[in-house]
Amino acid sequence: MPGFFDFLTALSENNNRPWFEANKKWYEAARKEAEQLFDRCIDALRPQEDLGDITAKKAMFRIYRDVRFSKNKDPYKKNFSAMLARGGKKEMVGFGYYVHLQPGESFMAAGIYEPDAQQLAKIRQEIDYNPQPLKDIILEPDFVKMFGKMEGNQLKTSPKGYPKDHPDIDLLRYTQLYFSCNFSDKEVLDPGFPKKLALACKKIRPFLEYVNQALD
Repeated sequence: MPGFFDFLTALSENNNRPWFEANKKWYEAARKEAEQLFDRCIDALRPQEDLGDITAKKAMFRIYRDVRFSKNKDPYKKNFSAMLARGGKKEMVGFGYYVHLQPGESFMAAGIYEPDAQQLAKIRQEIDYNPQPLKDIILEPDFVKMFGKMEGNQLKTSPKGYPKDHPDIDLLRYTQLYFSCNFSDKEVLDPGFPKKLALACKKIRPFLEYVNQALD
């Protein structure tokens, strides 16, 4: 049976319930294949990360979309994704890595995506008081090569309490702080992908530790 990328490609072209129900066995086989890959990724991460008793089943997100408040009424996601962390997708504890598998658009992302006002204030305070460790991490050449520039929404003006000419105003403007690392389809399907993913997670961990320290 074709692999999970083949299923996702077909689903993106036939994103409707009748097609999905007619191809339910294909979906189940594709999900099982993706689940096995996520389990191998979890095993590759264990030497460097406390993941508890997490398995791919606990880590994977549903393929069904919540369309109640979305203009996009496609009933299904075009990807298989998981939160690789102790506690999985529902009760993430410690450091977590979001892994997204989609034809031509696979990536791993980590950071803080939806900080509340208090969390954001703490992170900004840490950047204000102690910016150099963060800059040493995110401007290191190998880090930049792997992750590029920090992603996330930014304010158009300076945040309240910080001058416009603050030397680190570009960092202080972020309201989300995360990075992502892209993978080609060939890389994802290669037997060495779990180790490559683990390497990317190890590389971004100092950034997560900086953010975590700010939130303590």
